[in-house]
Amino acid sequence: MQTVYLCVCWQWRWLAGWLCILMVWALPGRANHIIGGDLTMQAVSTTPGLFRIQLNQYWDATQVGTGNRDPTVTILIYRKQNPILVESITIPLREELPLAFDNAACARLRNLNFSQARYYQDVQLDPARYNDPGGYYMVWERCCRNDALTNAVSVGNAGVAMTFYAEFPAITRNGQNFRNSLPDFRLPNGDYICIGKSFTFDVGATDADGDQLRYSLVTPLNGYTNRNTPISTNDSPRSSYPTVTWASGISLANVIPGNPPLTIDPTTGTVSVRATREGLYLFTVLCEEYRNGVKIGSVRRDMQLPVVDCSRNTPPSPVVSLNSQPLAATDIVWCATQPLVLSVERNPNWAYQWQKDGDNLRGDTTSTFTVKESGTYTVVRSLARACANDTVSKAYKVTFVTAPPVSLTTSRGQPYCTGDTLLLVAEGQPGYQYRWQRDTTLLAGQQQSTLRITQSGQYIVLAKPAAAVCEGADTLTVTMNPRPTASASASTSALCPGDSITLTAQTGTGYRYRWQQGTSRLADSTSRIAVRQAGTYRVTVTGANGCTATSGAVTVNALTAPTVVFDSIPPQCSISNPPVSLRGSPTGGTYAGAGVANGTFAPATAGVGRHTITYTVTGSNGCKTSQTRMAMVDAGPSITGPAVYQIVKGSSVQLKTQSNTPIARYQWEPPASLSRADVAAPTASPAETTPYTLTALSENGCPVTFAVRVEVVEPLYIPSAFSPNADGINDTWIIPNIEAFPACEVAIFNRWGEVIYESVGYAQPWDGTYRKQPVTAGAYTYRIRAGAGLFTTVYRGQVIVLK
Repeated sequence: MQTVYLCVCWQWRWLAGWLCILMVWALPGRANHIIGGDLTMQAVSTTPGLFRIQLNQYWDATQVGTGNRDPTVTILIYRKQNPILVESITIPLREELPLAFDNAACARLRNLNFSQARYYQDVQLDPARYNDPGGYYMVWERCCRNDALTNAVSVGNAGVAMTFYAEFPAITRNGQNFRNSLPDFRLPNGDYICIGKSFTFDVGATDADGDQLRYSLVTPLNGYTNRNTPISTNDSPRSSYPTVTWASGISLANVIPGNPPLTIDPTTGTVSVRATREGLYLFTVLCEEYRNGVKIGSVRRDMQLPVVDCSRNTPPSPVVSLNSQPLAATDIVWCATQPLVLSVERNPNWAYQWQKDGDNLRGDTTSTFTVKESGTYTVVRSLARACANDTVSKAYKVTFVTAPPVSLTTSRGQPYCTGDTLLLVAEGQPGYQYRWQRDTTLLAGQQQSTLRITQSGQYIVLAKPAAAVCEGADTLTVTMNPRPTASASASTSALCPGDSITLTAQTGTGYRYRWQQGTSRLADSTSRIAVRQAGTYRVTVTGANGCTATSGAVTVNALTAPTVVFDSIPPQCSISNPPVSLRGSPTGGTYAGAGVANGTFAPATAGVGRHTITYTVTGSNGCKTSQTRMAMVDAGPSITGPAVYQIVKGSSVQLKTQSNTPIARYQWEPPASLSRADVAAPTASPAETTPYTLTALSENGCPVTFAVRVEVVEPLYIPSAFSPNADGINDTWIIPNIEAFPACEVAIFNRWGEVIYESVGYAQPWDGTYRKQPVTAGAYTYRIRAGAGLFTTVYRGQVIVLK
């Protein structure tokens, strides 16, 4: 059974008024309490194809039930030229925001509660799929609108449905990303129209790309849904969408009948009308965006406005006071540092709603209001306990003169030091007048935006436009700090090659040092540094306060050192070698190092190892030059490895060796049957037992020898039959040469795989019995593992027992 709700009220802005004079049919499962909305998309960041797609619905929250509070909506995107479905996107309900009413009494008495439902999702569209020059459109359909609409009627019992529609351009044009966001309609206030009175209402939108916007009134879209099918499930491309059916006497030219009827400014989006007939009126605003004169996209917003008789119970217009003083002027220029409180008569019979720039300020419904930012402010007065007409105060434009808009900075950062000239810079607006103070004393004649100073003090700049009400100010305290003392000295003025001298700077608490040679900065940062190059040196000292000073120059001269030649020392392969004479020039120098005595190097004294020997010559100017050579005493290399290998005849083995020092050359003898004779580990394949000798030469030329023997063992010969018949001939299974494989494993199996004989080693040959009983004649399978290591060979086959 359907329930009819009748709401009669005289004051809401257009959202509030949507259900003012309307009959709401509460049918389960039907969206007849969605009273308007729109569809848009906004580019997210700079990622090509990343958009926030948003569908806005406006609900009567007192009537919306589970049947029309959809948890998700599905947006269909089609190509415009030769329409095809490109993508279907389901987006969730994210937010529900309550809307403020101008007339709280009417809202309470009529149980009105309106909200904006926001469905949105950040969606990555594939730029490669959206490259058609004709562009694309997206659409959402739902049934039904309010049944009490004055200017639109249902065909039969189908209901008046709704279709939200928007067009957007290709994401990729000529292979390049084409960035665009659709126009975004502002959040509306509630409003209503009084019969016979001029009415204007801002339906404008903003565009993130700065595109030109053009507005027009169009017929709302009905689409293909109805009461029986409230949500469209057909995603087939549509060449067009049906519009709503106008009531008798209504057309696009007189959507809201009047003199004049409803019109819209194509540039600003402001609608105007002088209505002549009461009712609830549906209309749609089309906003098209143009770039460089070419249309690239469009959005539509469905809206409803009531027309009411405003002649009854109209309260007097509110009179606004400023800080308890009646306001005469409507333009208020105010200092931001001072409180600005607007107020109206405090009376329990009145209710108030403050507005900024025409928008209701949520929660600001008392008789006083503190203004915190620039804008145009009004207050709406209505009856507190009855639903009646309301009135609006004058509009007061508030402009704050902030303190600053002047800021005081310096031409450079701290520190400020004795002897500096510092430029103070006041940054304000063009046309400002300036005054300067130091320590509260006015500086006569200083009226520019800059001030040069050389003294410490607190500096204040006062600035204002010529006609300003208040003066902005900013303060800066400047301290001129003393500079440190900088001086430097050298431990000596002359420098031998390879030597260093010490440079010393005067020290002080908290001092930091930066040394330089000529124009090159050095890495040293201490008060004492060692330098190894001739040149001119200075030190820059930074005090604890950050001020700096630079010392005078300290000159370091270069001396010449003698040229020294020192012959190399041949390597010694034994500590028993005799002493070696050392040769250096010029003569007269000094030899030093392990094993050095009287100009010779003794290996026995130095011992095994690498020894550094130095020859030093001192010139007439005291500069020294040294040359070094390495003396190598080698005890000789050592070779280790297995001395004996065993192989089965016909196989091979790798002869492995290791040395305690790097080896320069290997030589094996005899080279026959070796893979190579000049490597550390050749592969040997002798046909008979063979001894080998390795001679190795270290990198220092020291030799060593190593002996290896490879023993060759004959392979097994396995007979294929024997006759255990006690005739004394082949009564056991004899395997020649098996004694050479003492670790062998022998196993014999019958035809069913049972082990009938096994042994480790083959000291007792098989006599053809199993469990002391002769086996039957026939073939038996054997498996012989020859052993471990080089002899890891498995023999498999059959032996025939003859009778």
